[in-house]
Amino acid sequence: MDTMDLKIRQIEAFRAVMQRHTVTRAAESLHVSQPAVSRLLADLETRIGFVLFDRQHGRLAPTAEARVLFEEVERAFVGMDRIAQAAQQIRSMRRGSLRVAGSPAVALDLLPAVIARFVERHAGIDVSLLAHSATTVVEKVASGLCDVGLIAEPIPHPAVKSERLPNAWMKCIVPRGHRLARKSSLCPADLRGERFISFPQNFDARSVIDRVFVDAEVTRDLVIEAQLSQAIVALVANGAGVALIDPVTAAYASARVVVKTFTPAVVDHFYIVTNPSQPMSVAAEKFCKDMRDAFVSLTGQQR
Repeated sequence: MDTMDLKIRQIEAFRAVMQRHTVTRAAESLHVSQPAVSRLLADLETRIGFVLFDRQHGRLAPTAEARVLFEEVERAFVGMDRIAQAAQQIRSMRRGSLRVAGSPAVALDLLPAVIARFVERHAGIDVSLLAHSATTVVEKVASGLCDVGLIAEPIPHPAVKSERLPNAWMKCIVPRGHRLARKSSLCPADLRGERFISFPQNFDARSVIDRVFVDAEVTRDLVIEAQLSQAIVALVANGAGVALIDPVTAAYASARVVVKTFTPAVVDHFYIVTNPSQPMSVAAEKFCKDMRDAFVSLTGQQR
């Protein structure tokens, strides 16, 4: 007998009769008529080639073969129940996994804060966080090794979708007790002659910042370069100089340095990257929304 000949409805009718002992109650549980249940049982007996029930005084008595078969059916339905339960847990975000990658500017403070709130609300979701360069983040999303990425610079890639978050503005940071710490906001002229900590020359942010000072005809003392915004914060905190950094890092830096609004505005962009060839899970979609909300909350009122 080809197992494909068995119909799930026939098995359900058999199980219902075994559990409820009469065709009437089985039909009620399945929301079908009694003749329908009888017909399903007859079809199942024809398919499997042996009798399942003895008709005794209008009642059905399971045969020994039926009891053996019922054990297998119950094992199968337990598996089906587990599948249904898993589906419900996934749908309600009480089960699943999420792989997140971010460039250092967001992976060291912003993403941990978002993840902490996310897992508190969705305790069944396992989350992993990786910190990499923006290029590596994009590659991991493109290859399917990560579900969602958040980066601090545009990295074009044919296999990913980049969603630019709302504009945010870079901040000027100075050491505590510095002469500029008392000013409400700063401009290029305020930094004339100051020791300035820069990003490396191959960084897009470096070019944008340098252009602002060239246009203002202001000369700085360029003494130190550092790749990471967090390293720049540490350098400024130790009195090595002043700097312009991304608004996300600046939002978490006020415990170590003095953060000031800078004019003219130096716009900084952040991007959520996903893989359009792989449908996003409910958890990933919700996490992306949480990232957007957190980013706007953190940077939206800073200007």
